[in-house]
Amino acid sequence: MERSHKENSKSHKVSKIESEIVTLIERPRICCFDLEAEAVAKLKKSGANIYDGTLGAKITIPNRSKREYHEISLNLSGFPLNLHEYDIIILDLNNFSTIDYEAKDHLSESQTGKSLYKLVSRYPETIFDPRPIVSDLLKQEFSKITNRPSLIIVFSARSYSVDYETIKVTESYSESLDIETYDIYSFYDNIPLADANYGKDVSICEMPDDFYSLLEKYKRNITYDQTFYHPKTLEGSKYIKDQNFFPLIRNINDEIVSYIQFHEKGNLILFPQIKDKSSFLLEFLSKIAPSIFPNLFPYSTSFAWKNETEYWLPKHAFFLKEKEDLQKEYEQKLEENRKKTEHNIAKYSFLHDILTESGEHLVNALIKYLKWLEFVDVQNYDETDTSSTVLEEDIQVILPNGLLIIECKGIGGTSTDSDCSQISKIKHRRCKQRGKFDVLALYIVNHQRYLPPLKRQNPPFTEHQIQDAINDERGLLSTWQLFKLYSDIENGIITKEEARKSILEFGLIEFKPSDLSFVYEPTEFFNNEQVCIVNIENITLNVNDELFIERDGQYTKAQILDIQDNGQSVPQATQGEFGLKLSEKIKKKSTLWKR
Repeated sequence: MERSHKENSKSHKVSKIESEIVTLIERPRICCFDLEAEAVAKLKKSGANIYDGTLGAKITIPNRSKREYHEISLNLSGFPLNLHEYDIIILDLNNFSTIDYEAKDHLSESQTGKSLYKLVSRYPETIFDPRPIVSDLLKQEFSKITNRPSLIIVFSARSYSVDYETIKVTESYSESLDIETYDIYSFYDNIPLADANYGKDVSICEMPDDFYSLLEKYKRNITYDQTFYHPKTLEGSKYIKDQNFFPLIRNINDEIVSYIQFHEKGNLILFPQIKDKSSFLLEFLSKIAPSIFPNLFPYSTSFAWKNETEYWLPKHAFFLKEKEDLQKEYEQKLEENRKKTEHNIAKYSFLHDILTESGEHLVNALIKYLKWLEFVDVQNYDETDTSSTVLEEDIQVILPNGLLIIECKGIGGTSTDSDCSQISKIKHRRCKQRGKFDVLALYIVNHQRYLPPLKRQNPPFTEHQIQDAINDERGLLSTWQLFKLYSDIENGIITKEEARKSILEFGLIEFKPSDLSFVYEPTEFFNNEQVCIVNIENITLNVNDELFIERDGQYTKAQILDIQDNGQSVPQATQGEFGLKLSEKIKKKSTLWKR
């Protein structure tokens, strides 16, 4: 059945709309300054990511007499705010647009401070050209493009400079400042400007065929009015032609009118004026530039056909399959790692909880910790006795020969005297209930819990509080000590049995290895602090023995790798001065111990 006229018309409109949809190519990002509208439109239609900007228009100034002047504010709305994120900058220096001066356009709507700076146009100037000074501001923006390739494409014009006068305006006076001069080429350092000659007769320099063919194609539409010289660089004691500078087009007098210059701070291509810039730029950016600057064109499709199956290179399919298998294997291992990480966090989260939580969450975390320490019977007392209305302990630990009661707090500061001693009252009550003095008491605090533990006050108890705890026969302990204890046990510094015994002591609880013999406190260190001098007596040290390094109450283990007596390696040391090489660094004010 034939479609109706309306259906055909509708289908035609849809097809037309679909054909006009343009897929934006994200990179390179291209910022155009004063490029003709047709060229900008054509580039956008090709999918290029374009910002259309301007260095500004010339301003007609009504300076009619010698005393007359007008204040000028630069309008930088033609700059994208994120210019430093662009990859390619295109400038056309032949901009002849002119606008009339409007005073309202040069007023400061918002001003901070009691003075401001403005440009001034004075008689006899009747045309104010902002482009040279804006060109210098553009250079400052280019300097922000660092650590990545970039490209500046310029359609040249005759070089010229403008003198700019700046005034300082305050609430009571205006002060004229220095005159500063800027050139239309101020956007780039050291442009090798030569004579300002006009002409049309040009020849293309030797270069790769595709680039040569493109320039030849547009040669008849080229005009120039500025020439350039080949810059030189110092190599040794001689000046030679810059090896990063390549002439592209010369005039009939063999003067350079177009060139490309490679530079780590930004590559520069300078073309003469070309009549059909839209077609020229489209061909240059799609066919030539990607081969010269491949890093700037990650999505270039000029030779996309090479990726089609029919054109694959030998073994290409094999390596693609290998890549796919490796990707799958990687994703599987990554998923396994994610699950292991989640399991590990769930398993050991109580170690973070003892440093962050308060109330019931802190109690439950400490119970997990005490069970890990292999206390056999640990109970949440609030769950076992819900009838009591008086303040009771948080945790009970049933011991083979008694009872350990624990009160724990998570607080933002440090403990008061009453916080520390509250557990003593509960201890006396439990002793009376049990009819025996087999009750031990411990106060555990997660102090200053909103601070990182290393920035907390450690230990968090005063000397008075510690002495009172000794007198009352009760213990004081911080959760930060327990956190560090976990690693010491895992690393074999102290055993769980030694830790359980320490928890039952009075005063400030300390966790340290037992049965240690003093070796020496070294003061001389060498070889990146892995060698120290010891003076020993009444102790025997052997190569491969294990020592404990103690500093500020913290212990680490180290193996004796070498023993030297008067520069000679010996297997054993018993009496006198020796050099020890250890498997770990030993810092000043450290003490050596041996078990």
